[in-house]
Amino acid sequence: MKDFRDKVVLVTGAASGIGRATAMEFAREGANLVIADVEEPGMESIAAEIRSLGRETLPVKTDVSHRGEVETLCKRALQEFGKVDVLMNNAGVGMACEIKDTDLSDWEWIVGINLWGPIYTLFYLLPHMVERKSGHIINVASGAGLIGLPASGAYTTTKFGVVGLTEVLRTEMERFHIGVTAVCPGVVRTPIFDRTKVKGFKQGITRLTEMKGNPFRGVTPEEAAIKIIGAVKRNQAVLVFTAFATVLYNMKRISPGLARMTARGMFNFFLKQKEEEDRKPGSA
Repeated sequence: MKDFRDKVVLVTGAASGIGRATAMEFAREGANLVIADVEEPGMESIAAEIRSLGRETLPVKTDVSHRGEVETLCKRALQEFGKVDVLMNNAGVGMACEIKDTDLSDWEWIVGINLWGPIYTLFYLLPHMVERKSGHIINVASGAGLIGLPASGAYTTTKFGVVGLTEVLRTEMERFHIGVTAVCPGVVRTPIFDRTKVKGFKQGITRLTEMKGNPFRGVTPEEAAIKIIGAVKRNQAVLVFTAFATVLYNMKRISPGLARMTARGMFNFFLKQKEEEDRKPGSA
């Protein structure tokens, strides 16, 4: 799909970060937007920006982990616009925790948003796209969906699931002329870190993301949005960025042993930071 003028694009997690930036980029390309998020103020703010560009938009407060709310979202999109040309499953949350310390409630929370969210939207919108034999699906995964990263077992599990789902879907949808893209970024400077559940690794996460000149500083949401729009226009199967994510992904394919060694080094860094944090006065 190369031309988005008057197309209808549905974006989940649209109130901030990658979702917001990509929704705005689609609007600049001439699309009308259905935007979904749990954060109403941010959603209303981007809706106003989209309208200022002369495009139509429908904001729908949605918790993507709730099947009924996703069903309502998809029904309202089809009722309002009569079609959905592009579906972008972007809503997601993060978690930094060893698997041994991950509670079942943590698993249910992150799987509900990161994996069930895309499953629900696909369930309600895929029949519509198949019937029209047209459309494009963007599933935002992560570099952590391509290589297992330490201290992020639950998050990595959901993102591997999204990548696998997307890979199968691309093959199955080809005969219906529906494009499918898995987006697998490294660090993008978004509010996801503000909503990340952290157990024992807060200092390590902070130091990695704040070090000047280090590869974990990542790219801006606006830079990510431009890459995503380009990938849709090319019907690219997998979009991997930043440089660090690309290096890790290629390392895993070329030298799995070296990739495991790198992951072990990262984990040792996290453990060292955790030990320092635990030694601080007042730490639990």
